[in-house]
Amino acid sequence: MDQQQEATAVLQRICAALDPFILEDTNSSLLGGYTGIALFYAYYYQLTGKEEHLDNVHYIIEKCLRALSEEPMNGSHCSGIAGVAWCIRHLVATGFIEADDTEDIFADIDPLVADFMTSELAEDRNDFLHHGLGTALYFLERLPAPIAVAQLENLVARLEESAIALPGGIAWKDHFSSKSQQHPDENLFNLGLAHGVPAIISVLARCYEKGIAKERTRRLIDSSIQWLLRTRNTTAADTHSRFPTIVNASNEAMGDAHSRLGWCYGDLGIAVMLQGAGKRLDNSTYGDEAQHLFKHIISHRNLKNGAVHDGCLCHGSAGIAHILQQAGLAAADPALINASGYWWQHTLQMNTWDDGPAGYKFYHHPEYISSHNVLEGIAGIGLSLISFVDNTIKPAWGECMLID
Repeated sequence: MDQQQEATAVLQRICAALDPFILEDTNSSLLGGYTGIALFYAYYYQLTGKEEHLDNVHYIIEKCLRALSEEPMNGSHCSGIAGVAWCIRHLVATGFIEADDTEDIFADIDPLVADFMTSELAEDRNDFLHHGLGTALYFLERLPAPIAVAQLENLVARLEESAIALPGGIAWKDHFSSKSQQHPDENLFNLGLAHGVPAIISVLARCYEKGIAKERTRRLIDSSIQWLLRTRNTTAADTHSRFPTIVNASNEAMGDAHSRLGWCYGDLGIAVMLQGAGKRLDNSTYGDEAQHLFKHIISHRNLKNGAVHDGCLCHGSAGIAHILQQAGLAAADPALINASGYWWQHTLQMNTWDDGPAGYKFYHHPEYISSHNVLEGIAGIGLSLISFVDNTIKPAWGECMLID
């Protein structure tokens, strides 16, 4: 059996494991619950053409709509209203569900998400997954609605106000990581795409692309990228990461200067951000920086020095494979596309758990845990494998993780 046939068989196993799960799960969140599984079924329908998968998309969306009206939720992207509503709008925009079925709900959702975004940003809680920043993706989907324009302009203004001037540029203080909680009186800066400055830059680049306060937005992007590039590990061995995980105001790494390889933290997320910023700002320098970083990754990083212990999207091999493939397709770089195969091979070899869904578990130190969701579970692995089986299917779902 060749790898694509094996991937097809794994996708069938993933689907079989998700079918009963969506009936029972009570977690409505986008990245941690059943809402995001609608993305898997939508793109699996695109791969297979089987109506039963589209039926599951409709079932999940109906379940989401009930949850929005009946369950208390925060406003966040990962686990709250903003993420659920983003998913619904994405499925409408991509033609998987009809707009008429959902349009009435957004007038009620807009002020709830706006209030959450405003209150979080006022406290400098800029984390992409759990705080105020990620809600911008919902409002980017809501454009050109006036409330979306206003909220995104407010986001830019608040980020401009809260930026900290540093040698070489600007950055935003980390309010999420355990390091910052251990050092509450010190300005620390997070370099992860899931929680840190790269996510802020990625969101600002999307705002710039949509014409939101373009002059101010571009100034913030350029200044923060200039600072970020100065945090590079200039004396690290080739097998180590180019960037640390957390730095202080002097650009000194807090803890280990070597970061893992994954979507959430490390060089891969920074490369994704740089490639996206280069495209959206038409800045070849940023694109070149991204390519240098991708080349280092495919030349020197592996399972061991990348601390890759599972197959998930967040910090596992499926996420690495998917990002390298999409970066390679965007840059017409066969070396990146070929390198993605190395990571998909490992993904296919990781479904060895008899008691894990479709044979998979994700590594949550110090244990391996079963998960069905997009961020850490088999739905995310499945979305990645769909791109492996057929790379002509545009994985627009990656927007929910700033993969573009």
